[in-house]
Amino acid sequence: MVTIGDVLAVIGVVVATVLSLWALTLAVALLFRTRAERARTRIECSPGKVTLRGALMALVLGVLVAALLNHPNGLLKLVGWVVYLFLLVVGAVGFSGLVALVAQRLAQIEPSFTPYAALSRGALLCVLTTLVPILGWFVVAPLIGFASLGAGVEAIFSRTPALAPSASANSSTSS
Repeated sequence: MVTIGDVLAVIGVVVATVLSLWALTLAVALLFRTRAERARTRIECSPGKVTLRGALMALVLGVLVAALLNHPNGLLKLVGWVVYLFLLVVGAVGFSGLVALVAQRLAQIEPSFTPYAALSRGALLCVLTTLVPILGWFVVAPLIGFASLGAGVEAIFSRTPALAPSASANSSTSS
């Protein structure tokens, strides 16, 4: 028998999860702006490649994490938790890039948005789309998760090309 308390508990957990994911996304996007912009660029330029890479990583590392967490050795369980938390951090960076892309497009639609307002609404939009029954749970959320993981890996571990020295720096060194 389900009581009203059980229903309210589930609603409370969902609301708390949405709010904490929204806040985490904003914090990562604001604190690690360069990485989030790299992830945004990766998702914008090659969404299929990034999503496929994330799905492959989720499959391989997910099986590894599940095996490590089910092992009786405490040290291996610790390694499993570290790998799992690493995946979550990488996914958070990639998700902040996706949110930055949505925020950029929202700002194009409505120029009166401040950058923070666009980012905040983009984060809320991305989080809430995963709550749509059936389609959001089983299609949108996994695709967003895979794209976030793939973009996060590329944003964290790829090297950016070296910046060419500016013309003023060249003229000052030659004189």
